[in-house]
Amino acid sequence: MPVSTPTVTQVDMIAVPTSRPVSYLSEAARLAERLGCVLLVLASGRCHARQVIDVYEGRLGGRLIAVDVPPGYTKSQEMFQFEADAIAAGVSPRVSDVSVKRNLALVIARATGVRRLFFLDDDLVVPDWVDVLRAASTVGKRHRAAGMRVVGFLDNSVVCHANRLTGGQQDTFVGAGALMVNPQHFTAFFPDVYNEDWFYLLDCAADRAIGMSGIAAQREFDPFRTPERARREEFGDVLAESLFSLLESGSPVSDADVAFWRTAIDRRRRFIDEVGIRVASVQVPPAGQRRIAAALEAAKKAQRDFTPADCAGYVRAWVRDRLRWADRINGLTCSRKLGSVLGMLELEPYGSMDLGEGLPTGRRVHERMLADPLADQHGRPLFGRNTPAMLGATVRREPPIVLPAAPSTDSSIGVSA
Repeated sequence: MPVSTPTVTQVDMIAVPTSRPVSYLSEAARLAERLGCVLLVLASGRCHARQVIDVYEGRLGGRLIAVDVPPGYTKSQEMFQFEADAIAAGVSPRVSDVSVKRNLALVIARATGVRRLFFLDDDLVVPDWVDVLRAASTVGKRHRAAGMRVVGFLDNSVVCHANRLTGGQQDTFVGAGALMVNPQHFTAFFPDVYNEDWFYLLDCAADRAIGMSGIAAQREFDPFRTPERARREEFGDVLAESLFSLLESGSPVSDADVAFWRTAIDRRRRFIDEVGIRVASVQVPPAGQRRIAAALEAAKKAQRDFTPADCAGYVRAWVRDRLRWADRINGLTCSRKLGSVLGMLELEPYGSMDLGEGLPTGRRVHERMLADPLADQHGRPLFGRNTPAMLGATVRREPPIVLPAAPSTDSSIGVSA
């Protein structure tokens, strides 16, 4: 018997941090068009704001904001400078700017009165657009955030991918790749470290205030393409995995002292060793086994770059940063005009949106009963046993969703780039 969800809700904004070519924004544009909400694109790398406007403004007319986030943006913006980030940069420099983009989205949304902000990564697809509404309706008194269940190729760290591939039990956690929040009731931030979304959601997890609603499909990538990826992830992976383990034990963050981190790092090293032993049994060509082994070795070598004292110092700095960030954003009024907010942030917007007016929020959608995710109008399931790449139908019978093929690279371990 299909279960349906009654809802009266709206989505105000979809925020996409991107550095990939503009074509990767097609899914976000489709959702914003269907939901009648604002699409905020924070661009860098191979994506430029002018390109975003040229390709998508005709579909979203007046509801598209595109800004370029320049390299080193945080160096000139005190609001986005954090003590913990300086520690992480000294231990494990990061090449991604996704954290600052997500923090920018939080500030823009909070200052302009947005109450339903949907974070969406450019490599995820939400097959059923109504799932975004379900996530929006989940955020309320009980839940401060709502994530989606990611199907298909899971977005774990390199070490965790190796664990799963070699037969280990590997769970996943709600992330910011497809996440609904209310910026007016959220005072956390995204630190510039791998697993930044775990840190953002730590309080919610402690309070059991994270909901789960809907399905998103992850495009495939090759986690073992270069050992450097595992090296860059290790510090954040150790921090986040260990803090959530501490949380599950019912202990406070203040218990994460040097002795705790000494034990945590030792446990992590043994875990990587155990995964490495199983690599020889993986049913892939020898070249694939060598790449997995190289990634694991890179992760172990990365542990030489930080100490238990570094981990303890990072957590203490992060706690102080949270208090400072709360003070900064609590000073923002929630009815500022978009132009003044972007001016304050020293960002140049592209598009035809009226900067002197408030944001055009999402239209209120009232469905007496919304069909089950990926069900047709009769409640029959559409997902079945199809792979995520086959997902195409929605409750509105829109055109099939086709995941763009990634560039072909070495696929000796069974995944593409």
